[in-house]
Amino acid sequence: MANDPTTNQKNSKESIESSKTDNTVNIKRNFCLLPKYISSINLMQFVEISPLNPINKPHPRSGHRAIATESDFWIWGGYYPSTDSQQQCMFNELWRFNYALRQWTLETTTGDGPDLTLASHSMCLYRQLIFVFGGTGFPFGQNVSNELYILDLKRRHWKRCPLLNQQPEQVYGASMIVKNDHLYILCGTNRWSYNSNVYDIHLPTLVCKQIGYTFDEIEDFNENGRYRQEIYLYDNRIFLFGGGGSSGISFSLENLPAFDLTTETWSFVHTNPDPIHNFPQARKFHSIFPFRKNQILMFGGAYFDQTTGYHVPTSGHLWILDFEKLEWSMLQSLTMLKSTYFHAAAMNERGEIWTHGGVVHDSIENNNNNNNRENRTTTLYKMHSRVLNLSEISWNYFLNCLSDRTSLIKQPQLMSQLHIPSRFIERIH
Repeated sequence: MANDPTTNQKNSKESIESSKTDNTVNIKRNFCLLPKYISSINLMQFVEISPLNPINKPHPRSGHRAIATESDFWIWGGYYPSTDSQQQCMFNELWRFNYALRQWTLETTTGDGPDLTLASHSMCLYRQLIFVFGGTGFPFGQNVSNELYILDLKRRHWKRCPLLNQQPEQVYGASMIVKNDHLYILCGTNRWSYNSNVYDIHLPTLVCKQIGYTFDEIEDFNENGRYRQEIYLYDNRIFLFGGGGSSGISFSLENLPAFDLTTETWSFVHTNPDPIHNFPQARKFHSIFPFRKNQILMFGGAYFDQTTGYHVPTSGHLWILDFEKLEWSMLQSLTMLKSTYFHAAAMNERGEIWTHGGVVHDSIENNNNNNNRENRTTTLYKMHSRVLNLSEISWNYFLNCLSDRTSLIKQPQLMSQLHIPSRFIERIH
């Protein structure tokens, strides 16, 4: 009997389909997928993220800084105080936490980077470059920097950038922000004097020009200048949130200093309190991030208790300022898991806020007296400030179904065989 072409085509098609099924089964077997994984994400809720390798992680620290890219959370520097068994440490370290692999990596860098001023520097992300300015070593104020460094994240290479025309003061606790091709540096201290100067660095030429000068504070006329404030650019004005002064004061959040980039002048902007909870506690060493349209989100920080002579963490509540209403709102049911200050925090483009380390106060009992003890941590937290799109939710579901995420590194071709989009595959490194 002659071969039936229809039968041959059918058999060939069945063979191909069977092969595809076998490949899918093999891929699933190689990935060791966990069945029936269910995960829920609550907006505005901090969750602790434990690295899958609990041994390989940064030492507890404070005073470090962070940035967040699409695939990783990066921290640089930091300080750990001396104990009975260990001398104080200044960390000349670059750590990277990969979101997908859920693991820390201590990166090796090359080039001319900061080596003595590794705490309370200012840091920001520009494209795939990290800008680092200023900072101090220990003892605080003994070594203070006014150098600008650039770290190329792709090459892990440092470069010192000599500035032209003018040089900012040597400070730590300054703030930085990038707008177009301009890098703005504001405020800071060398421990003995505080300022609220503003410097404009034109990035293509590295020409630096002072465009703003220290203003007179309205809360305490003996206090001028700030450090460890937070800043936000809105309507071509840079707003200052809190910060500390020479006496230990933490500046209030009722009247916000604002620097107008058009007129190059300072002014104060009065805000309105939460109708029930009034204004947020004055603070420094805190964090703010953009939240929805025309709003910022604030959490963390500390204030100085003049009676005890110690810093006290603010409450763990989250606060929102609406720039259109100039009104504060406290999110009463949402708090940090642990009130923290001198932490490092950053937000990626998906609206995920990551925060690491910092100082926490642990209650201890001593001779029937309750005291608070400062401790540095290495805990990592994440919060979703907005809803992820469906592809991101699917990607997270896939990752959480894996029994061994290192298989993504060991067998990267399997992700392509599963037709996972390249933008997700590129996050694995």
